[in-house]
Amino acid sequence: MSGEITADGRTFIHQHAAHCESGVASALFRNQGLDISETLVFGIGSGIFFGHLFFIKMVGLPITTFRAQPGAVFKKAGRRLGMKFVTRRFRSPQKGMDELRRLLREGKIVGLTTNIYWLSYFPDRFRFQFNGHNIIALREIEGGFRISDPILEYPVDCLTEDLERARFARGPLEPHGLMYYPESVPKNPDIRSACIDGIKDTCKMMLGIPLPIFGVRGIRFLARRIKNAPQKLGLSEACRHLANIVRMQEEIGTGGAGFRFMYAAFLQETAELFNSGEIAGLSQEMTAAGDLWREFAAVAARIIKKRGQSEDTFARVYEMLMDCASREETLFRKLKSAAGKLKS
Repeated sequence: MSGEITADGRTFIHQHAAHCESGVASALFRNQGLDISETLVFGIGSGIFFGHLFFIKMVGLPITTFRAQPGAVFKKAGRRLGMKFVTRRFRSPQKGMDELRRLLREGKIVGLTTNIYWLSYFPDRFRFQFNGHNIIALREIEGGFRISDPILEYPVDCLTEDLERARFARGPLEPHGLMYYPESVPKNPDIRSACIDGIKDTCKMMLGIPLPIFGVRGIRFLARRIKNAPQKLGLSEACRHLANIVRMQEEIGTGGAGFRFMYAAFLQETAELFNSGEIAGLSQEMTAAGDLWREFAAVAARIIKKRGQSEDTFARVYEMLMDCASREETLFRKLKSAAGKLKS
């Protein structure tokens, strides 16, 4: 945690976060006077999700997402907490950068969605093509901008040309210069009601989307593709696909285990807020689900590196993913029922 002076002379408190977008959103809300945890923002904003987008490729490999689309956590959390906020995209990089400068001169701090590859303050080994990394612009400095990146310990400087390239990068899920910030935050938002709405929406996304690539259906869809991958793609290419899934889960899914541990922490906070033993029990079940996802990642890594035991096979990871799907289907059905009993 460290303090940083913004353009209007106020002190912004930079805090390290588990996930970039929920970290940015909670920091923006706290800066407006609402003391709220990152995990509450993540859960209220329905941050957890699953989708296997086999038809969209990043570095030539299908995208597996464990999170809601970039920008959704901020918008959903802000709406459910009764805030007034602004989100904008731009066709023109020049207009997008000019608007950012104008807002910073007014003393606002601004959330930005970027491509992490072009953020030169990261060492080369940590940079990869991903159009969903969120940061906060604090103020303009000579030749660049002062940035609060929630996955770093302290604020950093970013060159103007690098930030522009990051905001207007091409490829899957292009950010188009997406910026967002709260205009006003109610003094006493109804956090209990927001938690209920967030839980119900999450259950709907994980259970109710009829397409086979999303939610628990999507986990089963991915499991079947993994099971048949060595025969269809060859062992080397199948391992490459499996490695990308693990990378999406553990590196890009910065909450760990595809954000399952973060969501478990949200459920624990919700249980305390409502004094609900049922929700507390489901928090423990979500932690167990996260443990299973971590075990899947470990087995997959041994297969990829050819260090596994005889039982570490594509058939085993298929069974583990099917187990993940079954457990989460049961969990989210119980959570949906429990949310219906909560009173705001």
